Amino acid sequence: MEKFNTMLAAAELATTRCRGWSFAMSKDRYDATGLLALAEMSDSEDPIDEDSFYVVSPTGAIGLCNDGEDIDWLFLSDNTPNEELPLTYQAVPQIKFCPNCGSPVVSGARFCEKCGKRIS
Repeated sequence: MEKFNTMLAAAELATTRCRGWSFAMSKDRYDATGLLALAEMSDSEDPIDEDSFYVVSPTGAIGLCNDGEDIDWLFLSDNTPNEELPLTYQAVPQIKFCPNCGSPVVSGARFCEKCGKRIS
């Protein structure tokens, strides 16, 4: 799941994944043009706190994460209306590789398990 500092940036990605959304709290429906206009207005009138961010699911649903963990889903993708969306945000760990042998290295490891080279 990608994260964004503005609703407009999140909506721009979501429009590449879906063509229609429904607002999670009501029966309001949005097409790409309506979603982008609403996102731009929301960002200018009610920007989020610096600790908050928006997330976009692989199907184009948009959620708001206020505390860095819990996700409040705002716009649900029409592509998969009954999608099981995660309730918490988990950053995808970055896979590191050993500079000596190229083997994947466990996050936080100080040495490669395969060749023993020190990982900086």
